Amino acid sequence: MDQPPLDAKAECRVAGPAALDALLEATRALLWIRTPTDAKDIAADLVTAFGGTVVPAGSGDAEAMPVDLSFGDGEPVLPSAPPTSTARMLLERYLPSLVVDVGRALELSSQVGRFDEDASIDSLTRLANRRMVGRATGRLRSDEVVIMVDLDHFKQINDTLGHAAGDRLLRVLGRTIRATLRGRDFAGRYGGDEFVIILRDTTDPVAFLERFREAWRTERPYDVSFSAGVARVGKDTSLALPAADHAMYLAKQAGRDQWTWTSKGDDGNQERVATAAPAGRDTAAFVAFSQLDVPEGAQEQLESAFRDRLGAVERWSGSQSLEVWADLADSTRYVMVSWWTSPEEFRSYMRSDDHRRSHDRIPTGDLRPRPREFRRYRIVAR
Repeated sequence: MDQPPLDAKAECRVAGPAALDALLEATRALLWIRTPTDAKDIAADLVTAFGGTVVPAGSGDAEAMPVDLSFGDGEPVLPSAPPTSTARMLLERYLPSLVVDVGRALELSSQVGRFDEDASIDSLTRLANRRMVGRATGRLRSDEVVIMVDLDHFKQINDTLGHAAGDRLLRVLGRTIRATLRGRDFAGRYGGDEFVIILRDTTDPVAFLERFREAWRTERPYDVSFSAGVARVGKDTSLALPAADHAMYLAKQAGRDQWTWTSKGDDGNQERVATAAPAGRDTAAFVAFSQLDVPEGAQEQLESAFRDRLGAVERWSGSQSLEVWADLADSTRYVMVSWWTSPEEFRSYMRSDDHRRSHDRIPTGDLRPRPREFRRYRIVAR
């Protein structure tokens, strides 16, 4: 039965100042409500302030009112007060309208949350969108690491398999990045198939990239690799993103499926260290490199010859991969690195003992070789 209306003075006499203050406080709290747990706490506090109690719905309390105050947070709970008490009168008078207001407040909060998410999250990859990438890169700190990631030959997926396949690839990539990152790190979609990753408090971004690449090879729905550029943030934080983007471009030029680290060298020039992942590297039993000295003026002809030979290299028995690296500090110095299934296969290719002796074996287990005495280098061919 509806309670007869009370005028303000009568209401104050019946409810008392403390109860009315509690009602006002509950109403104010609706302005800040965010979750069903918040709603549950507001309602429970008001019931207690009115002199009632909150009991589980299945408790068998005969004085419980049929008003669920859980708002979907856990098991249903009900307000309870003796039928003839002031607490009961207050609950019956004010609680139903509060429950309606709480429901509306939760609905509005959910809409605001969706608006906030729409404004900051890329709907396809569930990573931060371009606007949030701009904010994050505008707040970089020295010694953080910025990584620009770009899928290799992504356009071919859209052209041959359709845009639905491309979207699927991007969704899986976003999920893989999220699963690989630590909670304090950041990742966002920069545009198309380009992504920005910010690693905070890390001294080894390569460890992250190797972990990410291994996860990507497992999760990717199509055989698509990625290239990445890496830059450590310096005093001028605005240079980090362009440096990572430039490094990623160098990784693309060098043959893709690798990353390139860009930082300032002691001479003020850009230092570029490429770390590649040749096919078959993980199963190679023998890795060798050969130091080459090339006369001045012959570099372009030599590099062209290397590129022409790559097709033949792929047909060598036992050869898994080959790369040619050029020393950026000395244009006459090159290194060839080759991966083999066994030492015997490597020796069988070498035509003479002198030829074999010109190749030094990389120590066992080191499958990421770096040319000796090379500070900076680029990949000529692979």
